[in-house]
Amino acid sequence: MAITEAEVYVTLSGLGRAAIVRRSDGFFCIYKWAKLPQGFMPERFAPSKSPSWDDDRTPLALLYEDKQPLIGIYETIDDARRELRSLEGFADASLITAANQGSS
Repeated sequence: MAITEAEVYVTLSGLGRAAIVRRSDGFFCIYKWAKLPQGFMPERFAPSKSPSWDDDRTPLALLYEDKQPLIGIYETIDDARRELRSLEGFADASLITAANQGSS
């Protein structure tokens, strides 16, 4: 599956990441990830190699492997941005990239 990230946002804590992705039909959808805060590592969770999304270098192919978008398809990127900003913790999230990236 080829992924084209239109915009990627990271929460102020660095623990939340959301991407607006252009679908093959030209519409947009949103994917969301979360990291556990340092010190919160119950046995059933493996520690992250990166403590925040600001320094995470996971390849896109691995990041999206077996990942489903949130419910919703958006006709315009502005519609997707409004929805992303309404997600808990993302009202003040920082735009970290607006460049289109492709990966398969």
